Amino acid sequence: MRNRLRREQGSALLAVLVLIFTGGLITALMMAIGNTGTFEVASHVEQQRSMFIAEGVAQRVQWLISADRYLHGSETLGETDYEEFDYDRFLGDGVPHIIDYYGRQVKVVIEDARQGQRMDGSQFRRSLDTLKVGMEDDEDFFELVDNLKDKITDYVDTNDDVSNEGLEDSDYEALEMKPLPRNGNIQFREELLYIPGFRDLFPVDKDGLLSSVRLITPENTVTISGNPNLLTATRQQIMNYCNITEEDELDAVMDAIKEWKNERVMLSEGSLDPLLLGRLNNLPRRESGVYTIKVSTADEDPRPFKRLIFTIQASPVAGPSDKIIQYLQWMFY
Repeated sequence: MRNRLRREQGSALLAVLVLIFTGGLITALMMAIGNTGTFEVASHVEQQRSMFIAEGVAQRVQWLISADRYLHGSETLGETDYEEFDYDRFLGDGVPHIIDYYGRQVKVVIEDARQGQRMDGSQFRRSLDTLKVGMEDDEDFFELVDNLKDKITDYVDTNDDVSNEGLEDSDYEALEMKPLPRNGNIQFREELLYIPGFRDLFPVDKDGLLSSVRLITPENTVTISGNPNLLTATRQQIMNYCNITEEDELDAVMDAIKEWKNERVMLSEGSLDPLLLGRLNNLPRRESGVYTIKVSTADEDPRPFKRLIFTIQASPVAGPSDKIIQYLQWMFY
């Protein structure tokens, strides 16, 4: 009887130990799931919070741009001595600014929206032809440009005639891209990426943005016309618009622009030769009054941040006369 009782007590103890062990495993698993969920939720909440911060900074920067224009008017970009002022200047010159927004360090870069190749309306033909400057010995590149011109022509025209290397309805249907083509004017810049071969000449930048192409603004808003601003120009554009083909000269120009943006060294006082600077006059350095602003977190801040890019036309300090701010672009990325 006593041995039987001992055996039953041993079995009960074993069952209790198994139950405790199982409960421990379940508890550990639930804690692990909870920790993982906490990390995921925290990251999501931080990104949502960053969107509110970016929107707040966007509103503040618009007023700062208007205030700067009110106080100083229009300036030659790349020639402002920031050290002369006891406050920061907000110009479309590509210089990074750090704004303390309620304890969060946010980086803001303001550029003139007059950047990239124009592809709206019939401008795409001229823009594509400028790509050929300095590339006369590269027959493959010429063919690539002409083929893209045919494709864009068929994309926007209203007839069914197929250009040499173009594509029409049946071709897009075969590519499973129905209902393309548009058969009308291009309405927004990114739709150009639908056209086969477009990325070969106009790849997206490191942020995934199509910055090499001029923003196509909505109807009944401002049109961004004119040559690209020098401080937003690419190496190819400097070569095309200014007829500068020597590699060392192109390097010098790009280095001077980089030095201005990173260290605020004026173009006229840096390492750029004055004669070479004078040859860049085909690319304007006056502000157009339309700005593209990028809002991101400060480089040293590791927390998640949803970046914002938007484009506006500058308003008076009191705001637009009709009290309506028109955003020509507004995108989180």
